Amino acid sequence: MSSNSFAGTVDLTLRPSMRAFKGLFWLHVLPIALLPFAMEPGPAMWLLLVLFGASWLGLRRHPVFGFGPRALNRLLWHGDNATEPAAGAAWVVYDAAGAHEAELLGSSTVHPRILILNFRLKTGGRRSRVLLGDEADPELLRRLRARLLLLRGQTG
Repeated sequence: MSSNSFAGTVDLTLRPSMRAFKGLFWLHVLPIALLPFAMEPGPAMWLLLVLFGASWLGLRRHPVFGFGPRALNRLLWHGDNATEPAAGAAWVVYDAAGAHEAELLGSSTVHPRILILNFRLKTGGRRSRVLLGDEADPELLRRLRARLLLLRGQTG
């Protein structure tokens, strides 16, 4: 009988999420297109149109979705401590500036369709990355999701 070992290292090289980009596009374009049918023309409608446009400009290249120099472009989880409660210390995250030791925060979310990984950097600061499934190899994302669920189950 074979057993799945979670002692290996998970090394994810990430690319920007085009799925998130498309989703955000439609999340902004549809309300902009429908707003003139839902409101009387006037200052309130124009203000909402400007706010939707500003929201789009702010989110379309956000680091949490893999765009820009602050975006995490590689995640490395060393497996030797992967099943211990202090496993957060085994993370190394990479951005354009280089490698940072990090701790995975408990506010991270693991769901079959989305991973929201929140990290506290050892050098100070926080970084987040949303993974929708198109950023890396599906098998590596599946392994990461399984290990995160196992860790959550062991730590309560």
